[in-house]
This record gives sequence, structure tokens and C-alpha cells, in this order.
Amino acid sequence: MPVRLTTGNRIAETSSKGNQEKWLENGRWYKLDLFGYEGLAETVTSRLLRQTNVEQLGFRYVTYRMERLEAHRRVRNGCSSSNFLMPGESLLTLADLFRKGVGPRWQEVAASQPNLPSKVRWIVEQTVRLTGLQRFGIYLTLLFEMDMLFGNEDRHLNNIAVLRRGEEFDYCPIFDFGAGLLSNIRDYPIDITPNAHMKQLRAQPLNTTFARQVHAAQSIYRPRLQWDFSAADITAALAEPLHFYAERDQSYIADRVRTCIQKQMTKL
Repeated sequence: MPVRLTTGNRIAETSSKGNQEKWLENGRWYKLDLFGYEGLAETVTSRLLRQTNVEQLGFRYVTYRMERLEAHRRVRNGCSSSNFLMPGESLLTLADLFRKGVGPRWQEVAASQPNLPSKVRWIVEQTVRLTGLQRFGIYLTLLFEMDMLFGNEDRHLNNIAVLRRGEEFDYCPIFDFGAGLLSNIRDYPIDITPNAHMKQLRAQPLNTTFARQVHAAQSIYRPRLQWDFSAADITAALAEPLHFYAERDQSYIADRVRTCIQKQMTKL
């Protein structure tokens, strides 16, 4: 198992869950586990996304792999992914896009929309207006469906982005599922059954249940996500990443991941 050393050029990736350290080295982004098994969540999710229709719909997703990382004189678990930005490209989050294109009070405007479908429509219409990406409603619906399938609670508007090339824009590869699959054992302790935890999950950015957020988007842009993986495929996706974690925890992690995905599959 490779050990990657930090270059010293580290940044803290801020999310609603905390600050996860990440850094760019030799064309790859490395991220440390923060509250549990985020690296496994990213890796398993990206492997299962191979058996979905994301690429058939014309979109891309980031592929992650597990890593053993040396940081702060400790060897820790994490994951890595290729740097998908091409020369001249930059990543612009929707939070930054709205701040620049709608104004400093954009959050108040978004919150003032009368219901969940109206909030989804507002996000999409503002993004289309500012970027020209006419299929953004499909992209956002797909993203919400993927977050529901994998129980990813951390899809705030700093985790939804577009690519910018000068004055032109493109769809960003879908990234960051590290908060999914009940990976945060601080908020969701490992000694409590996953079924109990599943009842507490909340979806971002609308701060509601996954079902309500997804249905709000689907009511306007229709269901988009299709998948073709089984319980055996989930087990296969888990096989290699599980070995990075303590043997005593592996069966608990595997049970949490299977329960999360299979329950969300039935709801979708």
C-alpha cells in the first residue's frame, strides 16, 4: 500500500461537517479521513457509479481510490483523485456564482422562494442565466438522486460547481461523496444500528429529507438516475477499501454501507 507524503502545500476544505485536509501533488488530489471512513465512502461510491447512467446522460463523475497517507508524522487513511481541471479551467461553486451574479443577499432571495420546487427552480434558473448551461436542471436532479442513493448529507452549494474557461462554462464532474454511507462516526456512532441512523439523515442544500428534495427536483425535471448494481456488487466494491481500516471495524462498516445503499435504493 503506497504511502503519500504531504508537500506542505495543504489546504483545509471547509464544509458543513468540518475542515478536511486536502492537497495537490503530482496531478492528484489527496484527502485525509476526518470523522470516520470518508475515503472508503468516496471510493465505493465512485466504483458503483460505473454501473449507472451518469455518462449516458452526458455528465462525468470523479473516480477516487483509497490511500495510506503520511501527514503530521502519522500514517492515516484517505483517498485520492485525478486533478480533472484542464489548463485554463477553474472551478466555480454555485455559492460563488450566486454571490457574484445575484448579489450578496442571494441566500435571502433563495430562502424566500415559497416551496421546495420553487427553490430548485430558482437555483437552476439562476445557474442557466449566469452560465448558459441549459441542461443544468437535469444535472442537478441527477446529483440530488445520487446523494439520496448514497446518503450524502454534505451537498451544500460549495459542493456543487461549474467549470469556467474564460467567459465560457461547462458541467463539472460530480464530486465529493465523502459524507455519504454513514461515514461520519462522530455524528453516527458505530455502536448504534445503521437503521436508527438512517432516520436522521438530512439532505442539502434544501435542508429537508432526501425524498422531499429529490421529489421537488423530479417534479420539474423528471427522474434521471438509473443504476444496475446488486448487493453482490456492493460487497465487491467494499472488498479492497475495507482492508485499510481496523479489522475489528470492518464488519460494522460493511453493514452500515450495505444498509444505507439498499434502504435508499428502495426509497428511490
